Amino acid sequence: MRQAAACGPRGFARSALTAALARLCIYAHLMPDEWDITEDEVDSWLADWEAVDRATADYLAERIPGVRDVLADDEVRWLDALGETISQSGEPRDGEIEAASAVMALQHADWLGLALGVAHRGQGNVLDPELVQADIERLEEVDGEIEDPEGHLAVLSLALLHLMPRWQDLGVLDDDQRLTQRGAWGLPRALHRIWSEKG
Repeated sequence: MRQAAACGPRGFARSALTAALARLCIYAHLMPDEWDITEDEVDSWLADWEAVDRATADYLAERIPGVRDVLADDEVRWLDALGETISQSGEPRDGEIEAASAVMALQHADWLGLALGVAHRGQGNVLDPELVQADIERLEEVDGEIEDPEGHLAVLSLALLHLMPRWQDLGVLDDDQRLTQRGAWGLPRALHRIWSEKG
């Protein structure tokens, strides 16, 4: 389960995410040591997680026009393939467990920072982990600081290293690992589809 991913060093404030994130953090601290939970508690946790997803999708849509636009069937298929690299449904292959775990460890705030940075800088830019981290720090309506910047950067770097060849295959990045026009268009929309349960 990915409950801890929403509860790291960055928490949203003054937004619909606040209450849901607070409840998720309670579960994140309790569950590793105490797994004797009821079905009602699981249902409550899942409801809270879905609330965070919806609020994060709204946050993104408020800042990137067009992410809610109606899409053609081929665009939907491509975005879903991209979304699978971000939120993988299957088990990672041997030798990829650590890198895949780094992707799974990325928080809502991490993905928001990446998406907004991509939208701001656009085609031709490199997905540099330090730039992404700076984009995360600049998110609006976010309180606090990244508690362990060096450790956070290491996880972010490993996650991007894992994702880059997959994103090259999909045309998100070019042969020089620079963002393509389709990549700048697609990354925010793929994330929005993940968080809004694909419409």
